[in-house]
Amino acid sequence: RVRKQWYQRRVRGLLLIFGTTVKQMQLMQVTYAMELLCEVAYKSYVFVAVTKEKYSTVSLYLAGSALFGRSMSSFASQILHDYAGVSFLQLNYLSFASVSLALTLALCIPAPRYILGLNESSTIQPSSSDQDHLILDEDLTTFQKVKEQLQRGKVNVVLSYKSLQTRRWAYWAIVTSALYFMVGNSAQSLWKDLEHDKKKRFNGYVIGVTGLLSSLSSWILTRYSRSVEQTKASVLALLTLALALTTLLPTILQNLYFAYICDGFFNIITSCCMTIALFKIAHSLTTNSYGFVVGVNACVAGTLDLLVTFIVIDERVLSFDPRHQYWVYTGFAVISVLIYFSYKSVALVRRRNEAEPPRSRAVSFAEDVAVDVRQKRLTGFAEGGLSDDEIVDA
Repeated sequence: RVRKQWYQRRVRGLLLIFGTTVKQMQLMQVTYAMELLCEVAYKSYVFVAVTKEKYSTVSLYLAGSALFGRSMSSFASQILHDYAGVSFLQLNYLSFASVSLALTLALCIPAPRYILGLNESSTIQPSSSDQDHLILDEDLTTFQKVKEQLQRGKVNVVLSYKSLQTRRWAYWAIVTSALYFMVGNSAQSLWKDLEHDKKKRFNGYVIGVTGLLSSLSSWILTRYSRSVEQTKASVLALLTLALALTTLLPTILQNLYFAYICDGFFNIITSCCMTIALFKIAHSLTTNSYGFVVGVNACVAGTLDLLVTFIVIDERVLSFDPRHQYWVYTGFAVISVLIYFSYKSVALVRRRNEAEPPRSRAVSFAEDVAVDVRQKRLTGFAEGGLSDDEIVDA
C-alpha cells in the first residue's frame, strides 16, 4: 500500500503534465483521492513498526516532518516561479521527478506483517474470544474471505473505540481534519477574489511560512509532552472556536494580507489540535491499533469534507462563492463545539443523577415537615424570652 501511494502520484503527475481535457483532469482528481487513501496506509506503516509506548512520540514527529516538507516545497515553488522564471508546467516536471525518487525509496521499504492494526511487538492483545475472529483461513473462498475481513474489521472497531477517551479525542481529530480539508480547498480561491495586483501575490510564501510555523509548533509540543498529557478536551473546543474566528474575519474585512495572517493562525492552531488529539488517542488506546484508528478518523473526516464541499460548491445545491463557503466552514466549527458541550452537559447530568439517588415524595415531605416544626419551636423559644443557652438545652 505504501508503494501504491507513489504509483498514484506518478499517474497524477503524468496527467498534470500531459492532460489537456476536462475529463483527464477529473481522472487526475480520482487518482489524487486514491493517493490520499494510500497515504493513510503509509502513516499506519510507521505505527506498525514501533511499540505502543512510542506511539505518542512518533505521532508528534510524523506531524512535524510532514508540515516541514510541505513548507519547504511551497518555498521552493514560489522562489523558482518568481526569480527563476519556472512555469507551472516545469514545476510539475520537478514534482514528477521528486515523486519518482520517492518511489525508488518506497521500493526499499520492507513490507510489515500487518494484521488488523496490531503489530507483533504488542504487549496488549485482544481476548481469546476476539482473537478467534482475527485468524483468516487461507483455504476459504473469495466471498468467505471478504466476509471474514468484514468481521475482523467489526472486531477491530469495537476493540479500538471501546474507551470513552479514545472516542472523545477521535471526535476532535475528525473535526479539525475535516475543517482543515475544507479551508484548504477554498483558501486559494478566496485569495484570488481578494487580490488586486497579481505582482503582489505571495501564496507560496504564505503556505511555506505557515507550514514552517506549524511544524515548529508540533516540535514544541514534542518537547512538552507532559503538558500535552494534561490537556483537556475542552481546550480543543476553545481552539476550534478560534478556528471559526480565523475563517470568519477574512470574509468580513476582505483584505488579502489580513487573509494571509488568518490563514497562518488557522494552520498553526489546526496543527496543534491535530497533534494533541493524536497524542491523546495514542495514550487512551487499549490495543496496539493506532494505525487503524488514524485510518478510520481520516476516512470519516474525508467523508465530511466531501459532503460539505459538495453542498457549498456544486451548482445543483448551493453554489456559494469562496466568501460564503467560509461562512459555512465557520458554522461547521461552531456546531461541532456546541455538539461537544451539549454531550458533555448531558453526561454531567447523568453522572450526578447516578451519584445522588432520587428521594421518594414521602421522604421529601417528611423532611420538609420536620424542618418547619423545628423552625416554629425555635421561634417560640425566642419569643418566650429564653436565652441562647436555654434555647440550646431545650
